[in-house]
Amino acid sequence: MKNFKLPIIIFAIVFVISTAALIFFINRDSGKNITDKVDAPSWIHENGSSGRLPITAKVVTPPVSAELNATANNTGSASIAEKNSITGSQNATKSATSDLAEKATQIKDSIITNVFLENLAGYVADNYQPANSLPYTPAQGYSSASFKGINTYFGLNLMGLMPEADNIISARKSIWENILSQGMLLKAYENYQESFLDLIEEKGITAEKKFALEGGGSEIRSLTAKERAEMFSVSAAPLRHAAAVLTSIAENPDIIQAMDGYIKAEKRVESANAIFQGELAKSNNSQTVVAKNKASHAGEILKDAITVREKIKNGISSKIKSFCKGPCDTPEDSFYIAKWVFRRVKANQNRIESILSGSKLLSKLANQMEARAEAIKNNM
Repeated sequence: MKNFKLPIIIFAIVFVISTAALIFFINRDSGKNITDKVDAPSWIHENGSSGRLPITAKVVTPPVSAELNATANNTGSASIAEKNSITGSQNATKSATSDLAEKATQIKDSIITNVFLENLAGYVADNYQPANSLPYTPAQGYSSASFKGINTYFGLNLMGLMPEADNIISARKSIWENILSQGMLLKAYENYQESFLDLIEEKGITAEKKFALEGGGSEIRSLTAKERAEMFSVSAAPLRHAAAVLTSIAENPDIIQAMDGYIKAEKRVESANAIFQGELAKSNNSQTVVAKNKASHAGEILKDAITVREKIKNGISSKIKSFCKGPCDTPEDSFYIAKWVFRRVKANQNRIESILSGSKLLSKLANQMEARAEAIKNNM
């Protein structure tokens, strides 16, 4: 028994020392500030970046987390108080603020995903056409982005917009029902605008485009700091156009009423065309005078229907331009926006206020893009 005493004593001493050391390191680590940001990669300090930290998706603070960190010390914050009240008691009365916060979380989790923000930033960078870039070789840089282009780009397969829905039609409906609900556009803007601009800058830094060379040939290279600044400034132009058109439509209900007339005229054209195609097929098969006359008559009705439709379309475009207080010099895109607004508000006129709010946020985002361009220029 004596032979075991010494090993037992040694084991006990080692156990006590190990336990004390473990407790010491746990206490020391638990006192660290776990909210310290991870430093951004070294390339963001290169000549010509905006100098913001961080700017890549790998280190960028998630929008919701950033919001919570920013308000952590504000114990009087209404949003935090409402969230605590909801989690603390299911029977607590939910205010409008708590409902908005809950819906914002839902949108973040199931609709506006990080994949969507990456794709949206990529869309902005891809549609920047620097001077002398292929295939268009423009004399000066511009953005080919448009309201119609972006709506088509994300509307066909949603590209990171992931609502719970059985099919793409109900998915689109779910997206707009959530986004256009009262206060949600502003909430989404506050949550995502800064990290979105950071992602655009990252896309610009990592992008490579093909440029024409003097005397023939081409080269693939990264964008210069000057071009990256220009990417932000020219990308603000489509935003200002969309904002101006949306404002003119939202503030003038006559345009929406006229669009109702256009939709009816469009349906008449479709109906007249179906009749014409049927009569034309009969005429080709029978070769009789009666059949040819019917086809000719159906053709005249189709022409008249198209004329009426185009007159209404031109009238709407002219009305938008007359009401517009900003750059509304792209009639096709302006008309597309008017048609889009009509579809969003025909079942819910209250969405007009949300659309008007959205137009103001687009103008604000355009200002921030131009400010980011200046920040890059100042670091050149």
